[in-house]
Amino acid sequence: MAEGALDALGWRARKPLLPGRPSFADLFAGKAPRPLQQALAEEVEKLDQPAVILVEAPMGEGKTEAAWQAHMLARAKFGHRGLYVALPSQATGNAMFTRVKEFLQAPGLERGKARIDLQLLHAQAFLNREFQSLRPPPPGADDDSGSGPVVAAAWFSQRKRALLSEYGVGTVDQALLAILPAKHHFVRLWGLANRVVALDEVHAYDAYTSQLLLHLVHWLYSLGSTVLLLSATMHPAFRRDLAKRLDAPWPEAGEAAYPRLTIFQPGRPLRQRNFAANPDLRRVIRLERVEADLGRVYEKFAASSTEGAALALVNTVDRAQALYNLFPPGELLRLRNQVVGKRLADGTRVYLFHARFPADQRQAREERLLEEFGKKAENSSRRILIATQAAEQSLDLDFDVMFSDLAPIDLLLQRAGRLWRFQRAGRPYPAPALWTSGLAEAEPPDFGGPLWWRAVYYESLLLSTWRLLRQRSEIVLPDDIDRLVAEVYENEPAMSDDLLKRYEEAKDKHDGENYAHWNLSAAAMIASPDAFLANAASGAWFEDEDAPWARGKKIAPTRLGEESAVIVPIEEKEPFDPNRELEPEQARAFVLRSLRVSRQSLVAELRKTSLPPGWRTSPFLRDAYAFRLDANRAWIKNAAIVLDEELGLRYN
Repeated sequence: MAEGALDALGWRARKPLLPGRPSFADLFAGKAPRPLQQALAEEVEKLDQPAVILVEAPMGEGKTEAAWQAHMLARAKFGHRGLYVALPSQATGNAMFTRVKEFLQAPGLERGKARIDLQLLHAQAFLNREFQSLRPPPPGADDDSGSGPVVAAAWFSQRKRALLSEYGVGTVDQALLAILPAKHHFVRLWGLANRVVALDEVHAYDAYTSQLLLHLVHWLYSLGSTVLLLSATMHPAFRRDLAKRLDAPWPEAGEAAYPRLTIFQPGRPLRQRNFAANPDLRRVIRLERVEADLGRVYEKFAASSTEGAALALVNTVDRAQALYNLFPPGELLRLRNQVVGKRLADGTRVYLFHARFPADQRQAREERLLEEFGKKAENSSRRILIATQAAEQSLDLDFDVMFSDLAPIDLLLQRAGRLWRFQRAGRPYPAPALWTSGLAEAEPPDFGGPLWWRAVYYESLLLSTWRLLRQRSEIVLPDDIDRLVAEVYENEPAMSDDLLKRYEEAKDKHDGENYAHWNLSAAAMIASPDAFLANAASGAWFEDEDAPWARGKKIAPTRLGEESAVIVPIEEKEPFDPNRELEPEQARAFVLRSLRVSRQSLVAELRKTSLPPGWRTSPFLRDAYAFRLDANRAWIKNAAIVLDEELGLRYN
């Protein structure tokens, strides 16, 4: 009876996807491995116990496929029970979910009628169409879900149980909750034990979250997991911190050259291995200096080729909306009745992608940009994507030419990695070009208003990157990656006295904030594995985030940031009773149109209003505010705040 009950939940005896230790060709339809993939497989085969492996390799080298093979080999050696892939954002998680699903659905991996459970773990997973297609039908409906090898069992889809599933893809936040003292954190921790955990884009976090990440890695190793850390632009301090955390002595002979693998096993000297980068992906990228003024940026686009794919990646949503508006009005482009962009009179398609769209509109835009700028996209007609930072991480996008606002060097290199990412014939440019704003002026711009770049990035890193790139006319990928990142993060820049004073003041502020964030992370985490039994937690226990009484109370944070709020836009003509308890379908419709806002003046105004009493029973809406719109789609309390179907939420 107990065995039948477990089978009904999806807790079936686990079997390997393929017997033995499959080769790269076995997993990927006969393809030969690249040097990275071969090197990682060889190092996993050498292991006599689980390990932490840091993979530093250029963008587009196939780190994800290498991690999948490493998972298969480590599972065969150590009996690991599955794989979890953690990413920085929901958008990157959605893209990775598609790739993992396709990998698990490969015909050679099918295990007869046995099905593989795959979960998507983030707050808006229910919006993902591919994930929902794997969910079981409602009671009484025809069930044909058994026809495919991959499913998303209902029992595992509950928030705290999802990490118990054999396979999962999601945000890093879901994994970090395992080492924060939220109630039932041990369920998540146990779910990550004895499995392969791949943490992608590990360079993408601030000091607070990075310390949580290091603590998580320590716990995972102690629980018998093999951990893969993936990055193209990791700065040296992270490697040193990880070695210290895992008690892995630093090599006296110095580090291996980039690209490299670093193998950490506590108590043993860390091992490093260099491998050859793929010569087909070596690119000499021409650096062009552009003024920060958006009018000059638009002029560059207007004078550029009438073919191919271009990206404009800017540092703030306001700046993205303003650049989009500089392009002429055009025919609105739609997907599932949601506006995703516009077609200009000359046929150019212009898209806008940022975080201030309602959830359903953001999902539609995400799907369209993967179609237009992904690996299978045609390279004939002209397409322009205007985006914020989401386009620099993990999404498999490819562009012929790129404009970028100035950013810290590691992130700027990540952005450059989207140039000529795939092998394509007939590109409209002779070589990849990166137009970078803020470099054309003789002195670095003021990173405060109206640019507000220092609200996004540390000014000291922007100044150091500005000084470094002012001296260069090109970047060679991957040859320059390691040296440029170390130059910005490890060395004091050579500057004039005035600029050096500005840099040192900004660096002091940067260091002070990092120190405060390290202290906050230390107070938030559960104790280290060796001290856990003696000291249950180093910080205070938090309320269970699912408990109805937790509203307004402190909940274990995975990231620091300004206070935010969730709003649900409701139009003037729409009947609305805040006291009415929502039916499931209405609640879902409201969640689909919700968005999170962080503009502090708006959040402060929202906090003065009441939450709809009828939403208290909804786990997704109990902390959301009804955002009433007038006939012009402006907020009824402030006409300067408008929800525009083309631009998203804008502040006039």
